[in-house]
Amino acid sequence: MMEEFKQLEIYLFPIVMLLAIGMNNWKREERTQGDRIFGFLPFLIICMMGSDVTYHALQLYVHRFTVLYAGYLVYCFFLTAVPYAWLLYVNGKLSVRHNRRWTAAVCHVMTGTAIAVVLLTVIIPWSLSTEGWGVHAVSYSLNHGSLPAKLVSIAMYLIGLILTATAYPKEVTKEGQKETRYLLEAGVFSLVGGIVQSFAESWRTGGPFVALAVLFIYLNAQNRQITTDGLTGLNNRREFDAHLQRKIELCPEHEWGLLMIDVDDFKRINDELGHAVGDEALWHTADILRGVFGKDPVFLARYGGDEFAVLGDWFGQEQIEEAIARIQEGIDRFNKEGQLPLQLSMSIGYAFWHEAGRRGENLIQQADERMYEEKQKKKRMRA
Repeated sequence: MMEEFKQLEIYLFPIVMLLAIGMNNWKREERTQGDRIFGFLPFLIICMMGSDVTYHALQLYVHRFTVLYAGYLVYCFFLTAVPYAWLLYVNGKLSVRHNRRWTAAVCHVMTGTAIAVVLLTVIIPWSLSTEGWGVHAVSYSLNHGSLPAKLVSIAMYLIGLILTATAYPKEVTKEGQKETRYLLEAGVFSLVGGIVQSFAESWRTGGPFVALAVLFIYLNAQNRQITTDGLTGLNNRREFDAHLQRKIELCPEHEWGLLMIDVDDFKRINDELGHAVGDEALWHTADILRGVFGKDPVFLARYGGDEFAVLGDWFGQEQIEEAIARIQEGIDRFNKEGQLPLQLSMSIGYAFWHEAGRRGENLIQQADERMYEEKQKKKRMRA
C-alpha cells in the first residue's frame, strides 16, 4: 500500500497542474490541429499516470488474470497514446509552416506497431504455455509486458524530436525559430522522462516529465498571448514599446532606424469589402513583412490598427531605401498572386536614431510624419 501512496505523491502535483492547464485550454477557441491536440494532451497524461498507479496496485492485490490483463492493456494504451498525441501535436505545429503531411502516416504506423507489440507480449507467452492463460503468461505480462510499449513510446518521442530538429534550420522567421526551439526543448523533457522510467521504473519520471513539457509549452503560449498580436502573429504594441526601450538602453551610441508602415485606404477596404477582408489584408501585410525580412536582425510589430513598425540596424539612407524597396517588391509579388479582391498598397516612413536626437518619441514621430507625407503624395497623384 505504501508503494501506491508514494506513486500518488509523485503524481499529485503534475495531475493538479495538468487539470488546471486542461480546463483552461478547454475554454479556448482552438485554430490549428496542433492546438486542438494540445487541448486533449493534459487529460491523456492524467489517464496515463492514473492507469500506472492502478495497474501496479492490481499486481499486488488482485490475482485474477482477466482483471490483471485488462489493467495491463489500459496502462499500455495510455502509455502509447500520450507520445502518439505528442507526435501529432508536433506534426500539427510544424505543418503550419512546413509541408509535413507524410509525418502523419509515420504517427499512425508507430501506433499500429505499439498495439502489435503490446498484444504480442501476451499472445506469444500464452501460445508457448501448456497451461493456456496460465502462470507463464501472467508472470511474463506483469513483469515485462509494459517494457516493449515503453520502448515504442520512446521511439515516438525520438521521432518527434528528430522532426523538430530538422525543421529548425528551415525556419525563416524569428517567431518560427522561437516556437520550434520551445518544441525541441519540451521534446527533450519527454524523451528523457520516458527513457529513465523504462530502465528505472521505480523513479516514475514518464508522466511528470511529459507534464513538465506540457507546462513549458503552455507557459510559452501564455507569454505569446501577452506579447503577440492575435490577428497577425507579430509582436504587439506593448512588446514594441518594451523592445524600443531595451534598444535605447543597450545601443545609445549606435545608429539604427525605424520604419513605420501603414496600409493605404484601409477604412475604404473595411467599408466596401467588409471587416473580414480588412483582417485578411492586415494578416497578409504581416506575412509580407515576415517574408521580406526573414532571418534579418529586425523587430517586427503591429503598432496599432493598420500600422506596422520595423526596428532594424540600418546605418544610412542607402540601407533604409533598400529595405523599403524590398518591402515594395514583396507587395508587388503578393498583388500578382491575386489572393485578395484588391491591390494592397502601403505608405512607408522612416527615421534614424541619431537624427531623432536619441529620443524614442522623436524617432516614432519623425517616421510617422514621413509616412504621412508619402500617403498624401499618393493621394495627390491619384487626384
